[in-house]
Amino acid sequence: WIYQTCVRTQLDNMHSGIPSDCPHLERLGYTGDGELMCETAMMLLDAKRFYRKWLEDIRDSQDTVSGHVQYTAPYFRCGGGPGGWGSAIIEVPYTYYKLYVDKSVLEEYLPHALKYFDYLDSASKDDLVVTDQPGLWCLGDWCTPEEIAIPQPFVNNYFYIKSLDRAMEVCDILGKPELKESLAARRKIKVDALVKAYFDPATGDFAGNIQGANAFAVDRGLGDERTLLNMVKHYEAETLYDTGIFGTDIVTRVLFDKGYDRLAFELLTSKGKYGFYHWMKAGCTTFPEYWTFKRSQNHPMFGAVTKYLFTRLLGIQNAAAGFEKVLIAPKLVEGMKKASGFITTEKGKIAVSYEKREEGVSFRIEIPAGIMASFCLEKTEMSLHTGENSFEI
Repeated sequence: WIYQTCVRTQLDNMHSGIPSDCPHLERLGYTGDGELMCETAMMLLDAKRFYRKWLEDIRDSQDTVSGHVQYTAPYFRCGGGPGGWGSAIIEVPYTYYKLYVDKSVLEEYLPHALKYFDYLDSASKDDLVVTDQPGLWCLGDWCTPEEIAIPQPFVNNYFYIKSLDRAMEVCDILGKPELKESLAARRKIKVDALVKAYFDPATGDFAGNIQGANAFAVDRGLGDERTLLNMVKHYEAETLYDTGIFGTDIVTRVLFDKGYDRLAFELLTSKGKYGFYHWMKAGCTTFPEYWTFKRSQNHPMFGAVTKYLFTRLLGIQNAAAGFEKVLIAPKLVEGMKKASGFITTEKGKIAVSYEKREEGVSFRIEIPAGIMASFCLEKTEMSLHTGENSFEI
């Protein structure tokens, strides 16, 4: 249901090269929503030309004087924030390169990202991004089920740090070591400010572990061993999302990547009052804007987690840009006896299916010719020989 609903909602919001937030109310290309969904949409849909066009909208809408990146592209006066919205100027080109291996996009958009970083510094107080455009919203996360409690500067600094990380990766790809060094110095300043303002050394929590705050920190390698464990205990105690559009994606990813596969799966399938099952049982055929059904019933942004059905549960991981190398590393969780699915890359179809049986687990894997691939299960890794394209394990 999550997969089918994600595709339906996304297609409802792809018109004239603009990924809109909804097809019936604002109908705008929000950079926050679009950034969240871009990897999922590029992976599951034939969207290369679509996002290449939208990238130009993001660039064209950037303020050429201040460097501010608008909340929508093409721009129409609206609300958003300097974190998850403006960071589309680096996140979408980075994702585009990872899927399509087009270095020209990185060359073109890195200068725009650097100008945006300068803008974020000008919008900072004590090295925390605290403001945006005068008279407009300054959000951190958005659409939490209860009132937004996670601090805006905390979320905004998270996205600034993440954007700097992306830009440093781009420097590695383009061969710009001096620029990377300066970005690393800027990152340290922002990390120090975030830790000073929001980390509690007595508990190991960031911002009181409210609405996924610890997951934001862990995702950027911040905190200590308690930061992750406190987050895990929080979601084990009540298995339902308490997060907004960004936190939902980050919490799910962090749990999968830190080895808490079962808990991530339980959140995705939770029957609690805030979750995908609740929407499904209510008869939704597209994703609502809010966990509580408030306002719009057709917003794709919470569907960002759909990519983890493929990259984590099925384990189809893009190990080198453009799927030149693929790692198949499925997460076998209790409660799911079998799974199957595929993605279609520019190199062809990559498919994985498995079934748990009394004698063990059987896998069937299809890999396009010319792709280097390996299979990994429970830390045991094996190469899948090139020249073949179908494997049974």
